[in-house]
Parts: sequence; C-alpha cells; structure tokens
Amino acid sequence: MDTLYLLQFACFLFMLVNILILGITRLHMKWMNRRYEVSRWLIIGAMVGLAIQFLMQMLLGFRAQDAAVGAVFNILVYPPCFSLISIGIYNIEATHANRRKMSIVCASIYAAILAAFCIGFIQSGNFHIGSWIYVMIVLFAFSVAYCIYMIIVEIRKRRRMLEVMAGYDILPYVRYARASVFMVFFPAVALPFAVLSTKSLYVIGPLGLLAVFFFTLSFMALGYNYVPSEELLDKEEEEEAAMESVEDNACLELQDEELDDKKETLQSQRSKRRQKIVREKLDEWCATKGYRDTSLNMITLSRSLNISRYELSRYLSSCLNTTFRPWLAEVRFEAAKKMMLDNPDFGNDIISAECGFSSRTHLYRMFKEKEGCSPTGNYSAPIEVPLWA
Repeated sequence: MDTLYLLQFACFLFMLVNILILGITRLHMKWMNRRYEVSRWLIIGAMVGLAIQFLMQMLLGFRAQDAAVGAVFNILVYPPCFSLISIGIYNIEATHANRRKMSIVCASIYAAILAAFCIGFIQSGNFHIGSWIYVMIVLFAFSVAYCIYMIIVEIRKRRRMLEVMAGYDILPYVRYARASVFMVFFPAVALPFAVLSTKSLYVIGPLGLLAVFFFTLSFMALGYNYVPSEELLDKEEEEEAAMESVEDNACLELQDEELDDKKETLQSQRSKRRQKIVREKLDEWCATKGYRDTSLNMITLSRSLNISRYELSRYLSSCLNTTFRPWLAEVRFEAAKKMMLDNPDFGNDIISAECGFSSRTHLYRMFKEKEGCSPTGNYSAPIEVPLWA
C-alpha cells in the first residue's frame, strides 16, 4: 500500500469514529433539545459524506491517478459537506429566518459550482476541466468566507445575549464557539493547498482530522449543558420589538398631556408600589428555592413571576444596582455557602444540584472567583446578607 492510500484509509476510519461518537452520545444527553439534535444530524450527515468521499478515493483512485482529477472530485464533495457543518453550527446560534437565508445562499453557491463543473466537463469530455477548476475553487472559497462571517456574527450576538439573560454556566458554549470558529477557519486557510497539491495532504490531512476531533469534543460538551429553555432566548428580539412599540405609544400619549406635579407624584407612588411587588415576588421565589432550576434565564423568571422582563431588569438595575446574571449567581452562591454550613457532610455534587449550578465545576469556579478557595464540606466563612434580602 502507498502512503496516499493509507492516509485516505485513516481519514475514512477517523470519520467513522466521529460519526459513532456523535451518534452514541445522543443516548447520554441530560436534556433532549430539538435544535441541538438537528445540528447533530446535520454534522453527522456531513461526516458521512466525507467518509464516502474518502472511500471512493480509495476504491476508484481519483487522487492517485491525477491530482487534477482528485481536485475536481474534492470540490464536488467538500462544499455540501462543509455547508452542512456550517449550517449545523449556525443552527444553534441563529433564528429561523437567518438559518433559512444561509441555507439558500449555500445551496445557490453549490449550484454555481455544479454549473461550472458541467461546463468544463462538456468542453473537455472528462474530469480534466482546465481552468474551470479554479472557478469552482473560487466559488467554494466564497462559500467558506460567507459561512465564517455569518457564524462569527451570530456567535458574538448570542454570547452577548447569554451573558445578560442566561442564568446557567456559559463556559461550554464559549468553548464550543471557539472550536466552531477554528473549524470554519481551517478550510479557508488549507483549501488552496489541500485541493491542488497532493503532497500537502500529508500535512494538512492530519491537521484537519485534529480540527474535526476538537470540534466534535466541544460539540459533545455543549450537548451535556445545552438546556431546552435556552431556545426561549430566540423570542427576545420579538418581545423587545413589541415592548419598544408599547413604550413609544406611551411616550406619545404623555407628550400630548401636561404633566403636573400631581401626576408626577402619582407616577412615583406607582413606581414604588411596583418595586415593592417585584421585591415581594423575588423574596417568595427565593424562599421557595426557585434558583434550583439550572435552565433558568431572564425570560423564564419573569414569566414565572408574572412580570415583564423589562420591569425585572429595571428593578435589578435601579434598586439592587446589578443585572440578572450576577444577581442570580450571588443568590446561588449564598445558598451554597449556607447549605455547606448547615450540612457539612454534603458533597459538591449535592450542593451544586440543590443550588442551581449546572455542574460542580461551575460551583468550583464560583468559589475560586469569589472566595479564592475551593468549596469544601467544612466551609466556615461568614455568611453575607443576600442581595435579595
């Protein structure tokens, strides 16, 4: 066997291993999330396509016969596989409308690639399509650049949203986002060398396999922490637009009326009453240990309290001088400290579960950040007054 055949065989086996890992880990998910599962099968489909491509290269020897023929075959297979992986990544990040737009653009680019191949094949009568191969490569490169841009934009947008509204550990998402960016950047850099030069495959091939494996691991880690209620954040833009419309109408009405001192006093009294109501609801929520819900986010909390997200946000900022995420983290942290003092025999797994931390690793990081030490069963630091009191 020559080295090229062995490399293709290794790539084929590696893709099968990744497919098996992604398929088996579905049985281990803590929550079944439809969006995450759609992304899983899109990525599995892409890897199946790549595995078939490597198998056909081994059996039919396109690359072994001629580098140009192998390059044409690669360009026919890589774009749809790369698009499936990109859409799988994007599916977790973006809203339905944006996902549909990306799918249409990727499908249009691949249609142009097929058209270029057909023209070259008709002119030459074989896979030696001449300069049309460069047209196909340029179109593929444009597809890669487009996917990179769209994914990075959505990753930044989603991370800002999670940092403000999510109450669970977002570190798995951050790691997944980094792996995703690395995964989509790698083809952009390696494309011209991997497609046109057979010798470069001996370097780029193993690096590509490492990139795929790194992405697979981060995707699996995200799955173990990807809670169903995270999809509620997709409604944030719709609710924000509706709220802005209501506020604009209210402002117009107020402009039409003359605000005298009496109305200002009434508004001030109403604001204080609403603040009292929000405070009482938060006190009751904390007393019933609502913070134990690891999937909690700002939307689910506001709905459970029957108050608007904007009213909750205003209360946290104006009365407590904080925002949702650090406030909830402090609530859970104080609850964990109290539980450690009341139950010194409890382990970190029990404490993290009872206090709403998504994992004991999240609890550990919180203690290292706030106390400079790890959580232990004999924790004896003084308990501070919680923010919700």
